Amino acid sequence: MFDEMYYEENNIIPKEEYKHIIDTLHKEKKFRPARISVVRKVFFNREINYLTDAVSVNQENTDSYCVMMTDWDTDHLILEKKSKREGLISKSYTRLSEEEFERILDGDYEWMASARESIFRDFYLQLTINQLRPGVVVDYERQSFRMNSKKEYMVFDLSIRSTYLFTKDTVLSPLLEQTERLEQNRVVVTYKQMVELPGFIYRMTGIEQKHQCLLPEFA
Repeated sequence: MFDEMYYEENNIIPKEEYKHIIDTLHKEKKFRPARISVVRKVFFNREINYLTDAVSVNQENTDSYCVMMTDWDTDHLILEKKSKREGLISKSYTRLSEEEFERILDGDYEWMASARESIFRDFYLQLTINQLRPGVVVDYERQSFRMNSKKEYMVFDLSIRSTYLFTKDTVLSPLLEQTERLEQNRVVVTYKQMVELPGFIYRMTGIEQKHQCLLPEFA
C-alpha cells in the first residue's frame, strides 16, 4: 500500500494559457517531460466535484473511494481512498486485480474484511455499513509534471467526461458513452505540494515514510 499527503490548488484556465505554460515547462530543465494519459475513475458515490477530483472544495472532512485505471490497462487497477482534513489531502492506494473488482461489482465484499491492507478493511466497512455503491464513471485526459524536488506537481486535465449510466460489462470499456463536463477551450490546472511530516507522526499513523511520492503518476 502507498500513502501520500499534500495541499492542492485548482483553477480553470483558457487553453491558450495552458499551451503557454506547457511551452515554458518544456524549456525548464527542472520539470520532467510529461505525456498525456486517460485516467478512468469509478467513484463509489454520485455527488462529486469534477474540478477537485471528488473532494469537496470547502473545509469539511470528506472521504471518497474509487477504482482507477490508466490508459485502459485492466491488469493494473488501483483502489484509491482520498480524504480531506482541514484542507490537507491524504491518499492511500493499493493494487486491485480485475477479478477482485468484478467481485466488488457482484457484491462480494467479505474477502476484504480480514485483508492485510487497511484500505481494504476500511472500504469493506463503507460498502457494508454505509452502503457505498459505484455511482459515476469519470475519464480525465490528464498531463502531469513533476519537479526534480519530487515535492511539487502540476496536473492538467484537458478533458473531463462522465456518465452515471454503466453496467458491469461497460464500466471499464473505452467505448462507454460519456458527457463532457469541461467547457470548450478550458483546462483544469492543479498545483500539488507534498507534505513531509515528522517521523513520529508517520509512526503514529502507520504511514510508510519511504512511500511519500505521487503514486500512481496520474492520480
